[in-house]
Amino acid sequence: MAAVRALLWPRSGERLVPAVSALLLALSFPPLHLLVPPFVGLVPFAIWVHALSPDAEGRRAAVRGSILFGAVYFGITFYWILVALIWFTSLAILAFLGAWFSLMGIAALFGWTLHRSVHSVRVPLWLALPVAWTATEWFRAHLPSTLAFPWLGLGSSLTGFPELVGIAELVGSRGVTFWIALVNGLVAWMILGLRERTGWIGRAGIVALVLATPMAWGVWRANTLQMRDASRVAVVQPNIPEHIKLDAIVGRDSTLASLGRLMPTLAPGTVDLVVMPEVTLSVLAAAEPPGGRLTPIQGYAQAARAPVLFGAFGYEGDLAGSFSYYNSAFLMRSGGLDDYRYDKRYLVPFVERVPFLPAEWFGGLQYFGGYGVGQGWPLADVGGTAYGVLICYESTYAEASRSFRREGADVLLNITNDAWYGREPLYARTTALWQHPAHMVMRAIENRVGVARAANTGISLFIDPVGRVYERTSLFEADLRVGTVQSTDIMTFYTRYGDLLGNGSAVAALLLLMASFWLGRRLDPPGRRV
Repeated sequence: MAAVRALLWPRSGERLVPAVSALLLALSFPPLHLLVPPFVGLVPFAIWVHALSPDAEGRRAAVRGSILFGAVYFGITFYWILVALIWFTSLAILAFLGAWFSLMGIAALFGWTLHRSVHSVRVPLWLALPVAWTATEWFRAHLPSTLAFPWLGLGSSLTGFPELVGIAELVGSRGVTFWIALVNGLVAWMILGLRERTGWIGRAGIVALVLATPMAWGVWRANTLQMRDASRVAVVQPNIPEHIKLDAIVGRDSTLASLGRLMPTLAPGTVDLVVMPEVTLSVLAAAEPPGGRLTPIQGYAQAARAPVLFGAFGYEGDLAGSFSYYNSAFLMRSGGLDDYRYDKRYLVPFVERVPFLPAEWFGGLQYFGGYGVGQGWPLADVGGTAYGVLICYESTYAEASRSFRREGADVLLNITNDAWYGREPLYARTTALWQHPAHMVMRAIENRVGVARAANTGISLFIDPVGRVYERTSLFEADLRVGTVQSTDIMTFYTRYGDLLGNGSAVAALLLLMASFWLGRRLDPPGRRV
């Protein structure tokens, strides 16, 4: 144990700079939406790694400092895993610690890759930094089974300034990550030139050019983008706390009571579609008979003279025997339940799907741990407008939105239950309540598509193809908002070709590591290597 601690625990001189860098970077994200920290947060860490010795001890120091960096950065960014879930189970402690230690491991991979790239392969710091950071962010988003966790990549830090990240339509969110990390690397390179009094003015000019050019293009694109009105949508926010929703009967009664107060405020015939949150009613929708528990939803469709898209449970198989259940979206028309159904494909780790284990093992735990994984990208067609539905956490997966857009979606809908992320008292709210909707801003820009988001306890909102938010609700207030969703007829470069910079960075980082091992065998003295 002492040997492990000596190997992994940061020593004197390896603590302050990584911690400061992590703190700066953590301040970049919602709800603060600070503009400067994303572009300088990695600079202290990069300069520190550059100054380390090129040998095995330097690599070990980089790993130790990276572990501290990850502990601070991910601890601040994802503390909500513990705070949000501790209300429901003490196992939240284990869930948070498991996620935290895993993320620290990913941070260590970043620092190790950066050190090897700079010192063993002699890649310039300004280039090694974005490659290493983007590659490890890609790795986090592509872990096997449901362990993948793409939540809050560095690119999403600028969603409060959507016009500045218009390049996402070309390179995606992970491409924006690469650009931000590249600016950090160039700033570090400029500071090193200033220290050495060699060419720092020219380097400052390059920093300004790389920083300003994508921003200027994004602003120009935002002002010239041709948009059209796609549909008129109502998003409904019932505001049912999660501890009430977990009681199936009380949760349904409370939801219907809230909907009964909200829906009459919607004038008949004024919208094309009504959108309700994830698991609006905890029922197996297709199994409900006429006159059953979906009757109120049908009544709302008739009164509004518009279909209602809502969340419930789907299933495959025999309810009297063996069946699989899904977190699904359905479409209710005035005449009854439509054939449309979308089953959630990206499931929340452990809560909805336990990684690697067969779903049938959890059949005794209804609606926990054993959800089925949906297939395909079906679109809901309403009045000639095609809607792609992202359920909750799927908003963090850029590939899901891209797939819907490639299938022909005119509008993206995000139905979610963010009651898990906090309660009404200020002390019980977490930053996840603001982090989660920020992902949909990036999805709108990547695909230049309009978005409507219906969240149980908020934040419900609309987003235009530039990424601008409007008709935003307050948290923990029952509400109904109507907005005209705009879209475009553009198939963006990112939509067509995907995450080229993310995939390229992952391949480049792997090649750099292979090269560093080959060179390390030639240059390192005999002994322990890292």
